[in-house]
Amino acid sequence: MIEVLLGEVGRRLNDRWLTRALGPGLLWCLVAAFAVLPGRGGVLDVPGAALAAADALDHLKGRVSLAVVVGSLVVAVAAVAAVGAQAAGRVVRHLWLGSWAGPAGRIAATLTARRRAAAARRLDAQHRVVPAVYLPARPTWIGDRIRLADDRVAAQYGLRLGLIWPRLWLLLTADGRTDVMQARDRFDRAVTSAGWAVLYLALTPWWWPAAPLGATLGVVFWWRARSAVGLFADTVEATVDLRHRSLVAELGFPVEEGRPLPPSTAAAVNDLLHKGASGHGQEARAGAASEPTRYPAPSLTSDSRERQQPDDEPSPLGTNTTLT
Repeated sequence: MIEVLLGEVGRRLNDRWLTRALGPGLLWCLVAAFAVLPGRGGVLDVPGAALAAADALDHLKGRVSLAVVVGSLVVAVAAVAAVGAQAAGRVVRHLWLGSWAGPAGRIAATLTARRRAAAARRLDAQHRVVPAVYLPARPTWIGDRIRLADDRVAAQYGLRLGLIWPRLWLLLTADGRTDVMQARDRFDRAVTSAGWAVLYLALTPWWWPAAPLGATLGVVFWWRARSAVGLFADTVEATVDLRHRSLVAELGFPVEEGRPLPPSTAAAVNDLLHKGASGHGQEARAGAASEPTRYPAPSLTSDSRERQQPDDEPSPLGTNTTLT
């Protein structure tokens, strides 16, 4: 009966969860046992710890029930650690994105001002001029790169990325969706890995080498997150570059080959997708006074219900225009 149960559980376990959660969880349990349990002659006494582990395994020989209980307990602790790493990763992601509130808001304002001044000095030295929205507006590079995805699309095409992305996603081919999802997945893995770095740091009171270990892992995964966010934002922008005209045409607006999207059309698209609730309608009416824009047929706008984002749609900005 037990064999059947274990086989069924093993068959249903998600391979992705095994490799990304349970595996690192078991490794963390091994390091935690080395840090906390007695039997070491020093902080780096690996032979002593191995001998203590061998003695513990000897006690389990011939005691199948006890071995099953201990094994189940280890797996349970690893699973709990995986949940803790995911929770810690969410906190790290919040810090990386630079959306700091409360007392941290003052620190964020100071860091943002310093980054903005440094960027302005670099531009002056290079005799370059960029739109003001391209200058740093978040305390972190990762947060600014995500923000810039929306601002760059708005500056180039007049479209709001948060509005067009759910509809644009429906027009992508399978390969196009895979590229975006893989880029987003790299960032998600870096976030979760940073959560594991936090858990290693938590072992410092019992084992001081956990501090440099956790700090090193944190720096490595922060650098990976920077690379992943850069790739993700570039992929999202490239998708908009290649597909925004198709979306505008699908919505029923006129698109002229070889000519950029008129500002009035972009404003009208924003107004349509936001159901006229964000002031884009005023922009559309202002633009229409100088450049008439034909709105799509009523059949395309008869359903005013907001579409739910599919589970497999990686939002470029997430909830409240932040990447999640």
